[in-house]
Amino acid sequence: MRLTVSSRPGALVLSLGLGLLAQIMPNSVLAEEAEFFRDIRPNHWVWNGADPLTTNAILERVRIAGIGAERPDLASAAGGTVWTEEFTLVGDALRALAEEQEALGLTGAAAELYMRASANYTLAKYPLINPGVAEERAFAASLETLHRAYTLRGYTVEYVSTPYNGGDADGHILFPAGAPPVGGWPLVVASNGIDVNQGEFFTFAQDIADRGMAFLMYDIAGTGTNAEFPLAPDYETLPAALAESLADNPRIDARNMAILGVSFGGNGAVKLAHTRPDLFAAAVNVCGPLHSAFQVPEENFEDIGLMYRLALFDRTDLPQDDVAGFLAHMRGFSLIDQGVIIPGETVTDVPILSVNARNDYVAPEFDMELANASTSDGMIIYSGSDDHCPQDRFTVMPQIADWLAERLVSTPS
Repeated sequence: MRLTVSSRPGALVLSLGLGLLAQIMPNSVLAEEAEFFRDIRPNHWVWNGADPLTTNAILERVRIAGIGAERPDLASAAGGTVWTEEFTLVGDALRALAEEQEALGLTGAAAELYMRASANYTLAKYPLINPGVAEERAFAASLETLHRAYTLRGYTVEYVSTPYNGGDADGHILFPAGAPPVGGWPLVVASNGIDVNQGEFFTFAQDIADRGMAFLMYDIAGTGTNAEFPLAPDYETLPAALAESLADNPRIDARNMAILGVSFGGNGAVKLAHTRPDLFAAAVNVCGPLHSAFQVPEENFEDIGLMYRLALFDRTDLPQDDVAGFLAHMRGFSLIDQGVIIPGETVTDVPILSVNARNDYVAPEFDMELANASTSDGMIIYSGSDDHCPQDRFTVMPQIADWLAERLVSTPS
């Protein structure tokens, strides 16, 4: 699916491509018939574990319920929105099935159903902007069911937290099955962006664990369980603090840690490759904006999708009536403007893997090439085009796990 910005400021018009999803969802209402507030991401959601036919049927019900509303997916329901209610019902049903299978001792089936329940709960809370009770419940249920799936598959999931900026930053760590090796497991510290949370790595966390690495999932500043910390240009200090808090854990190999970020999280990952080579031995940037997206002039402000605008105001805790101040704040995230990367000059020896779709409107190829040229050991993988983030995650996420294993697991301790 390709996202384009319509001629009406701030409006999102979604047009279907001719890929597999367009074939199995031939009656999609998402092209021109309804302008959804949310960014619709079928490729991503299928990888998460959501059934595309069920999802499309829900989107149709949401559209019908929202007829007459400017944004049909914001139509109200008891305790929340129709969107949240519909996806929560699917999550609850799958969870009930999972519990039945678990009670019968069918742990494999139960784990798969818990994973699919989590996928629907993540959709129910998405994008978690000023969440109400229903969205908060869905967010909590998404983590609970995901962790249950991991546990039934033989992994260990533990909560971690550390003091940070007057509060406590936190996340969850997935340990591989079995006893740790001598010296501990290498660790991958990973986040998503401003509207996708820590529980949405799904099978990728297992890909990492199955290759002999622990996986720490956290929400970036301003989001999810770390919402108390406003999103600011130094937000990379949060994952650094979490990583440092685990340095003395005997199950962790502190000499072999990597930082990974998806979308907005990728900006901090590249920054840490340059500023904290003492802490991180490798970095992965999956579709993270490094410079271009932060150069929006004030007259083009409303060309930014409404969901993204409101999410960023919420995450940064900045007033919506100060557009100039907001854009100035966002320019502070540019790694060029920060002086972290001086094109043609700055080079780190920390390996950086960059992964994206071509013609990404958030993180264009310039940003991917910028990261690649700033390391002595760089690599770029492109998957799909004309959308934000790599499109075939079934293919690229195992490639990322392999790349990390080559640099962490095989490195002599």
